[in-house]
Amino acid sequence: MIALASSAIALAAAQVPPPAMIAVDPPQQYLVRWTRSPVLCAAADGSMATAAMTQPVDPGRTLTWAGSTGLQRTLTLTFRIDDQGRPLSLRRESTGYVADAQDVMPAFAASRFAAGAARERCTVTFTDSRSPLSAAPVDDVRAYSVFPSATPTEAVWRRIRPAGATCYDPTPDVLLRAYPDFAKLPEQRGALAWSMVGFDIERNGKPVAVRTVTGSSQPALDAAARQAVQRSRFVAGARTGCLFPYFKAPATLPAPIPPEEEAVRPAGATCPSKHGWVRAPQLTYPGRYRRRSIEGWAMIAYDVAPWGETGNVRVLSAEPTGEFGDAAMAMIRNASLPPSQAGYIGCVDRVRYVMSKPGAPERIDPTPTPLPPPD
Repeated sequence: MIALASSAIALAAAQVPPPAMIAVDPPQQYLVRWTRSPVLCAAADGSMATAAMTQPVDPGRTLTWAGSTGLQRTLTLTFRIDDQGRPLSLRRESTGYVADAQDVMPAFAASRFAAGAARERCTVTFTDSRSPLSAAPVDDVRAYSVFPSATPTEAVWRRIRPAGATCYDPTPDVLLRAYPDFAKLPEQRGALAWSMVGFDIERNGKPVAVRTVTGSSQPALDAAARQAVQRSRFVAGARTGCLFPYFKAPATLPAPIPPEEEAVRPAGATCPSKHGWVRAPQLTYPGRYRRRSIEGWAMIAYDVAPWGETGNVRVLSAEPTGEFGDAAMAMIRNASLPPSQAGYIGCVDRVRYVMSKPGAPERIDPTPTPLPPPD
């Protein structure tokens, strides 16, 4: 009976159909590009009027493995425009995390508006328009390849190459790579300028059919980039569909003049104006601003416990964006002062973020001054 029952069970199990196979799409990368709404500022009659931009600066593209499901896809900024057309006092309208938006505020801080009367209560919204890498506009993929957020994958290189190109697998060896005289090209503060040049190669290794493919639309750089490719030389062998990008680092965008610490010192403050540190602030320059050479500052207020720990840390003001204040506040929270009998209230420190010049010695400043770390 036991053996018979076992056979019956085995027979019944054999008659159960196998589970259905579920097709799973292979993972794919997405290219993120942020698009900008019109900029609105408060008018004299209380309405909102459009503010004309004279120098828009787009955020850098980002490559990610995540689609749009479950992600916050908009980022709204509030700000003011000074009489020179510079956006200042940039703040995020909400504090929730927005994926792949690290360059949105730095890029907008480098933009410019028409000079004239200062404008207040301005707003702009950026929207994440991500798309699969295979369907993303090729110029957007090329822009990403020049300033990647991570090492580009082979799929990126395949996407940017012209159809039918013979300049790859392998690429030709370079005998002479010429470069523009970048120092003679126009400066652009806070903005990365680039030009991607397309060309073919004759049998003798000389570039021909040199043309601008895409870039940041700066005629002087485009012309200098084409001339540099024409002066370059490669090993013998005809090739087609070659690409090479040139880019010019941004010029430093100085921060507005900060107030003196005493001007914003809270009433009733007991903190000495000059003090030392037991655990000094760890000076870290916000990476995306460093990449764009944008300087800033923050006025930070805090109290100190008798044992030297900082508390009640808050941002009094920060320019040109609130992200400098966030970075400075985190620094002060992790610092400590010498112990005292009763502690202090109303301490104020000015934290300045200053781009150092190549080869210049590190500056000594009585206030915490983060300098960009060496590459």
